[in-house]
Amino acid sequence: MKERPSNSDCLSGEKKRQRTYDKQRDLTRFAIDGDLGFIQELSSEAFSIFGDYREVIRLWFSNPEVITVVYVHNGQNPLGFGLVSVITGEILAIAVAPKYQRRGIGFALLNYIEFLATQRGLSMLLLHTAEENEGAQLFFQAAGFQVVGTHKGYYPKGQTALIMSKAIGIVKKCWHEPL
Repeated sequence: MKERPSNSDCLSGEKKRQRTYDKQRDLTRFAIDGDLGFIQELSSEAFSIFGDYREVIRLWFSNPEVITVVYVHNGQNPLGFGLVSVITGEILAIAVAPKYQRRGIGFALLNYIEFLATQRGLSMLLLHTAEENEGAQLFFQAAGFQVVGTHKGYYPKGQTALIMSKAIGIVKKCWHEPL
């Protein structure tokens, strides 16, 4: 029988990650109006191969049924964002500035989105990711999402999307680890 990790095991993993990127002054918070420009710019960079998302992002950002969160460095410099519908639990978009990818920021955004969705009584998160975007698929699978279907022609430029979902509201082994 495999033993559960102790709290010290969990913390030692977190300390290792902090050596590669100092997160002491970083936080994930609700987006403010001043973040919209950053979110639109990063969206254009991250999602341009799928279509023009500037207007869609603006509409989602202003929708009261959508929560937008940002990951901020030193209390001021946004490095990533995520948008989630509080009605459906769909993660509409999530992106991290390329220079800061693979440093745990995407997981921090997903964990915060999951926390907020759970607070609102949701039991499932779902998302769409491009069939050819293997990096995103691996990231979401590492966070506990599973492929549950496909949607042909989902993106504005006609690409097929994989539909992925994750049950939420379940206690994790360690607070910083995906299920």
